[in-house]
Amino acid sequence: MRRRPQSPLNGPSAARGSALPRGSALAARSGVPRGSGVPRGSAVALGAALVMLSSPRAAEASGFASARFGGEHGNVTTSNPTALYYNPAGIGFSRGVHLFVDGNLAWRRVSWDHAPTSAEPEPPGSEGANHGRAEQSNVFGAPMLGASFRLGSLALGAAVFVPFGGRSEWSKNDAFAGSEAYPLAADGVQRWHSIRGALTYLYGSAGAAYRIGPLSLGASVNIIHSSVQSLRAKNFAGDTLPDVDSEGRAELDVSGVQGSFGLGVMFEAIEERLWFAASYQAQPGLGAMQLDGTLDITDRGVSGEREVTLDQALPDIVRAGARWRAQETLELRLFGDMTRWSVLQTQCLALTGSRCAVTSSGADPNGGVIPLNLLRRWNDTFGVRAGASTWFLPALETFAGLGFETAATPDATLDPELPDASNLALALGVRWQPIDALFVSTSYTHLLYFERDNTGKSELPLADIPTRRPDSGGVYAQSIGIFNLNVEKEF
Repeated sequence: MRRRPQSPLNGPSAARGSALPRGSALAARSGVPRGSGVPRGSAVALGAALVMLSSPRAAEASGFASARFGGEHGNVTTSNPTALYYNPAGIGFSRGVHLFVDGNLAWRRVSWDHAPTSAEPEPPGSEGANHGRAEQSNVFGAPMLGASFRLGSLALGAAVFVPFGGRSEWSKNDAFAGSEAYPLAADGVQRWHSIRGALTYLYGSAGAAYRIGPLSLGASVNIIHSSVQSLRAKNFAGDTLPDVDSEGRAELDVSGVQGSFGLGVMFEAIEERLWFAASYQAQPGLGAMQLDGTLDITDRGVSGEREVTLDQALPDIVRAGARWRAQETLELRLFGDMTRWSVLQTQCLALTGSRCAVTSSGADPNGGVIPLNLLRRWNDTFGVRAGASTWFLPALETFAGLGFETAATPDATLDPELPDASNLALALGVRWQPIDALFVSTSYTHLLYFERDNTGKSELPLADIPTRRPDSGGVYAQSIGIFNLNVEKEF
């Protein structure tokens, strides 16, 4: 008798039975987590390993979302433990004990070509310090661990993952390597926006799903350890614009702990053939967040540390999709999402205990309590992905995927710190069942980002201090490749 091909929802795991207020671009708080009281660096042993490997702005999706764990089988219609993030109702279609170990290894290349502007003069001997080409080439990884257990109509699960984050470090400007007059210019023409940075939002999630015949309802709760680190050049002459004769450094290190939740539903319209699913993942912190830490400012070799709070807001996400087993050896998938990045209007940094609020022009009305206000004004993003799987052998699944996602960042606030663009995603992979109830999957996804040119469109220099920043106009290009490997075991 021929064995039926196995898939995340069909086969053993499918068996039955057993912010910132909207409308105000620069107004009051935008939100990041306020001091959690958790000592820095003590964010759980397992979490520490994940933070070390995870990516700020992995650029695996628009904004700095990086949820690619599970590969093509990590989506709103899945039943493996990645469902605890994508759709907690999915574990209601699992069976027994289900263990899942996943890892992404990604490479990323970014370039920024910035033309000279009259507002950014370069004195003799410093030509090329503030204008020209900046590049980065980074490799980073992000693991995910999860488990679920189903007994009768009830399924429970837990997982650890990093759905937002990334790491970036820009290459040096060799023209100023060893320079005695302008040694800091060696950090690249983009250094006024970013030299290096790290964003990590580590989730510990627990969830449950309950089956009512063909319908599964699910919910999850998340504890999130958030951290933001960045290093950039700073002008201490007072106007915040590039000035190689008055250049120092500003290094930020903040963190905090928040909570959130997820809800989901999955419906098996045709037994073992057709599934519909939808889910909602709430904002980290359920709105505005505050992260506490330090800002270390170095001016002409003299360093001073201040206690600060970063205010920001991260998005909530709505997902929906369908999965159809058209034939015994053919499966089709279609799903999409809306990520509400419009909640991220600014990232505002204030001295601890001070209110992070600016005027409509970006000025600090309280005189010096806000060291930095990063203007974002991001847009909601929309993504759609289609996928297909086929089985040439019962134990060997081959799959492919194609996706498109819009950019979060508008031309007016696009900058080298968080470069972004609409992108196409192409994926190919295989999933092998070497023995009963054990699955090994590997895939490669290539993200093709459209080139962007916002020369003359940057509004960052037009705001008042502390929101004013150097012109970020230029030509942006980037590409990303992601290798995914995961192992699933059912008992």
